[in-house]
Amino acid sequence: MGLYIRLNNQFVYKKGKKFYLTNIKKVSEWRDMNTKQKERVMGKDVTTKIKSLIKKHGSKSNMNFMTKPSKKKIRKTVRKHKMKGG
Repeated sequence: MGLYIRLNNQFVYKKGKKFYLTNIKKVSEWRDMNTKQKERVMGKDVTTKIKSLIKKHGSKSNMNFMTKPSKKKIRKTVRKHKMKGG
């Protein structure tokens, strides 16, 4: 199966000692691709970023480094307490 490295949910392809970002996000799509197909979708060189993240966090198993701030809004619900009076 192999070790999966992702950066902001996009798979990273390792060729030699270099790491390249791809536009693939689905695990099933990544598994079905062969080496030539992965080389065709190679994009930006992210070697320095990946190596620094691995050095900081360690390499254990499949990794997904999230470096972009989340766009999800955190809601805080405030409950109003009703007082029963007599």
